[in-house]
Amino acid sequence: AAFLSAAIDNIPFTAAMIVIIQGMESQGINVAPLWWALAMGAGLGGNGTHIGSTANVFIVTISERLARQENDPSLAITQLMWFNKGLPVMLLTLVISTFVFWLFFDFFSQPVN
Repeated sequence: AAFLSAAIDNIPFTAAMIVIIQGMESQGINVAPLWWALAMGAGLGGNGTHIGSTANVFIVTISERLARQENDPSLAITQLMWFNKGLPVMLLTLVISTFVFWLFFDFFSQPVN
């Protein structure tokens, strides 16, 4: 979920995955852990790239506007700049969230009412 959410904006990605998870649930599969994994993956994965979330796109747009206003291209956040900072942060938070998920797996696997 996280890596796809980094490549696709997290809102449409989450909307598409909801349908898939609901389909799995209708087949009798316990999808409670998948809901949590989707929430963590989509939320954290979007930090990896500048297009991974709407907030990221907004910030990049603001930086580009500021760069034009100040006539200073160095103020704009480029794709490479975001990737160099965002990907390590995304990977670190995914490792931490995976550990938390594994640690509390029994809690996360309880059906959601």
